[in-house]
Amino acid sequence: MPSTGHSMLRQVRVIFVSLFSTTTAGPTLHARIMAVALLVAVMFCATGCGPFIWEKVSTKQVDLGVAPQLSPWTKSAAIRDTIGALAFYDGVGGMRVRGYGLVLGLGENGSRECPKHVREQLVEMLYKQRFRILTEIGQKHTTPEQLIDSRNTAVVVVQGTISVANSMGQAFDVTVTALPGTQTKSLVGGILAPTDLQIYRNTAGTTIAGKVLARASGPLFLNPFAGGDAATKISPLQGTVLGGGKALKPRQLRLVLSSPSYLWARKIQDRINAKFPNDPPIASAISPSFIKLYVPHTYADDTGHFLSLVRALYLSSNRRFEAIRARELRQELVNEDAPHALISLAMEGIGQTAVGELSQLYGHPKPHVRFYSAVAGLRLGDHIAADAVALIAQDPLDPRRFNAIRALGGEKGMAVAGIALRRLLHDDDPRVQIAAYEALSDRDDASITRLRIGADNFILDLVPDAHSTFIYAKRTGSRTLVLFGEKTQCKPPIFYRSPNGKVTINAQINDDTLTLLRQVTTSGHMSPPIKSSRDVKKLIQLMGSQASADAQGHVTGLGLDYSTIVRTLYHLCADGAIDSRLMWEQPNVAELFGPGRPTGRPESEL
Repeated sequence: MPSTGHSMLRQVRVIFVSLFSTTTAGPTLHARIMAVALLVAVMFCATGCGPFIWEKVSTKQVDLGVAPQLSPWTKSAAIRDTIGALAFYDGVGGMRVRGYGLVLGLGENGSRECPKHVREQLVEMLYKQRFRILTEIGQKHTTPEQLIDSRNTAVVVVQGTISVANSMGQAFDVTVTALPGTQTKSLVGGILAPTDLQIYRNTAGTTIAGKVLARASGPLFLNPFAGGDAATKISPLQGTVLGGGKALKPRQLRLVLSSPSYLWARKIQDRINAKFPNDPPIASAISPSFIKLYVPHTYADDTGHFLSLVRALYLSSNRRFEAIRARELRQELVNEDAPHALISLAMEGIGQTAVGELSQLYGHPKPHVRFYSAVAGLRLGDHIAADAVALIAQDPLDPRRFNAIRALGGEKGMAVAGIALRRLLHDDDPRVQIAAYEALSDRDDASITRLRIGADNFILDLVPDAHSTFIYAKRTGSRTLVLFGEKTQCKPPIFYRSPNGKVTINAQINDDTLTLLRQVTTSGHMSPPIKSSRDVKKLIQLMGSQASADAQGHVTGLGLDYSTIVRTLYHLCADGAIDSRLMWEQPNVAELFGPGRPTGRPESEL
């Protein structure tokens, strides 16, 4: 049914046309004047005081392209007059890339089979990188064709996702799967040769490859704890190269204006560049609809926060406006139903002007008020706020303690944050100790000793000043083992043999050393007995270092891959041969995103 406004306008339009039509008998002057007055009055009511005003979408109220009446926070002080009220991001999703590659070092578990079109792509790619690949595997006189035809290799599909605003050279995990239809038995222990990754699009049933956007390589990681039941069984034909993908160029972002305007595009550009000065500028208005945007280097490890902060910026940087708005935000934050994350970001965007208002809330009785105000103050360099965040991180009953730990880790230049995190290494909860380690690792804190094992095999971190003694193994981002606590020892008697037969460890009850046997994958030959210290750190170093011996003939490295070493340590801990336990990286959704319903725009993150 048509609205009242539309009906009235149509009626007046008929009257107006009839009065001024040249084909109609001329009306009196008074009638014409009255008609004009009536038309103006009805248009005013229809567009200003009638139902039309609520149907019209204001560009200052649009949030990610959603009509304002769909958002419960449209009138919030954290949204009004912000960049986010005028513009939204385009292309913030992950970019899927893939390519065909070759996994080396499989012994007799590989396959010679390769479809013709895949073989042609591989040969071309391998010839371009021939010297590098063949030097790495020590076979300088082998041709790419011979590599593909060897049972020591397998053709694989490599896939990964380049995250939003990925900077050039930034690492990401890639999945490696044996090419379907081949006779490959297992990828365990394999190494992915350098592989070009592209965007693939399907057009009319034909797959078209795009530009090379990334390159992937490195040793494969297969879940060492895969069981036999359907829920946990993982195929030996699929693995992951942790941090193996590298972007070859940065991803470009665009802010899209809900209502095109070159004037507003320039204002948004200037506001962003003033807040984040950089050479060259990070924001550029390329049209009335789009602002091109790059993530500054200082936010390379905190992209999500940067993107949220940009949209939370107010277009005005007038000090009086900021003071009034900061006071308004402080009053709104105590409301249980307010968009707390957005308010915190808006306060951070205002800057030092907001610190006075924030400091009044650090000791507020409501937990959410304490947290969001203190985090904003922390990011603005307020040491009192850092103490408030540290208290939240230390409270075992506070549901936001893990968020607080991550916030402390993000402030690399604040010494008080590092002190608070080192204190958390003595918490009774191992999860808190791990979270504190992760935050300290991001800060390159001196409390962590970092060892690179076997050149680029994996990282071994030592955290001796910890409350508990345990081993922590990462399975995303990087191949990293962490030893928490003081010196950890192996306790005989010990007998362990890995499922793939790569390593055997033996020790009698009175032995001061361990005896290791290493099977060579390519030949299947077993090494002579190798002696090792019972110290777990030294055992890990021996297993993971490159296969070699010193001048006296003592073996200094076995060249075992990360998966095999993690599996070995897990079983030694489970059998009591190591008086400790191995904790596997298990991201907890509640800890990552905080309690309760999400607050703020989809990309908002604290």
